[in-house]
Amino acid sequence: TSDPPIPWRPVVAVCIGNSAHFYTICSLFSYAGIMCSDLGWADSNDTAGFAAGLLGSANVLGRVPSSFLWGKFVDRYGARRALVLSFLSITIGNVAFGLCTNLNLSIGIRLVLLGICNGWVTIFNPLVYNLVGAERQVEVISQVLGYGAVVQMLGPAIGGDTYRLYP
Repeated sequence: TSDPPIPWRPVVAVCIGNSAHFYTICSLFSYAGIMCSDLGWADSNDTAGFAAGLLGSANVLGRVPSSFLWGKFVDRYGARRALVLSFLSITIGNVAFGLCTNLNLSIGIRLVLLGICNGWVTIFNPLVYNLVGAERQVEVISQVLGYGAVVQMLGPAIGGDTYRLYP
């Protein structure tokens, strides 16, 4: 018996969603310290690492209390609504973070919009299971995570290259 074909359109959509998720995490790393100095959030480049670390960890810290809640949300309202809310939050969060010039507000945006309101990590595995079944789940997850790794490499390059485009 041969395995059923993989529905590539939804899998490509999952790859794009995973890429957006990874970009929100890693694009910041190439310029966070410089940004903290430029915006006056740190006294010098030597002390900018602390503020940059807060920015980098805020979205991951936001996921800690919300992962369980996202699972309950998916069980009650379905993965589609959770995906729409998550990607709306990612979009608004990335734009708001890009325009923000206040450290506390930037940390809040990353914590709330890119962390707590981002249910991608919780939604991802069951979504792939629903798309391709148990037989192909591992194969598709490895492909999606592989594309995400490419974004993890490109995200800091894109973020660093475009850092000073907005005055």
